[in-house]
Amino acid sequence: MGDQTAKPPVTGYPAGQPGGGYYPTRPQAPGAAYNGGYAQPYPAYPQPYPAYQAPPRYRARRRRFLSIIVTLAVIAGIGILITWLALRPQRPKFHVENVTVSQLNVANSELNATMQFNISVRNPNKKIGIYYDSIVARAIYRRERIGSNQLPVFYQGHKNTTVLSYPLSADSLPLNTGVSRNLLADKALGSVDMTVNVDAWVHFKVGSWTTRHHLMSVFCDVTVHWNGSATGRLSQSKGCDLYM
Repeated sequence: MGDQTAKPPVTGYPAGQPGGGYYPTRPQAPGAAYNGGYAQPYPAYPQPYPAYQAPPRYRARRRRFLSIIVTLAVIAGIGILITWLALRPQRPKFHVENVTVSQLNVANSELNATMQFNISVRNPNKKIGIYYDSIVARAIYRRERIGSNQLPVFYQGHKNTTVLSYPLSADSLPLNTGVSRNLLADKALGSVDMTVNVDAWVHFKVGSWTTRHHLMSVFCDVTVHWNGSATGRLSQSKGCDLYM
């Protein structure tokens, strides 16, 4: 008799393996994600492109440019520091030395006033001169101007004190009704608080070199006393605040 061993049926597919299944699979490690039996699974996401690297020559040029900028900045800073140490610049100092108010009348909210101011200006610098250009002086009461004048320009040398003596007048100057009422009431009580303001465009001179113009604003708070007299006066000298 012939061989009686059972043979698998002939089909159009590969014969299955013992235990079921047709294709061999590689055992997966415990806890590993399924990769379909491939030895090298595809990555989950595309890999990023490598960062752009500038050519070595370009990087060297950039470093050289930055080093030049830093060097110039350091040199400029050292130059400014040396200049400041050599000159030691200081702001001028203003003091109101005297105020005289010979007339201060208000009628129908119009002011007629005659005032005289003496202000000392001190330049404390040893090597810096000051040009005072386009000077305007004002007397201010409760934020309203009660007198003004244009002062002559002048130059102030080193370690110099200059006294500015100038009149401030008002001729039928209209005032706010509340301001005129308060001004009369303060005068009747014997004293009026006011502010002397001086604005000037200045520039500084060091040797033959001059700076650009700067706006200088000076504010001096003073109290004028009448003390039963027809003329109001300042009782003592008063320092001023300076802004640039």
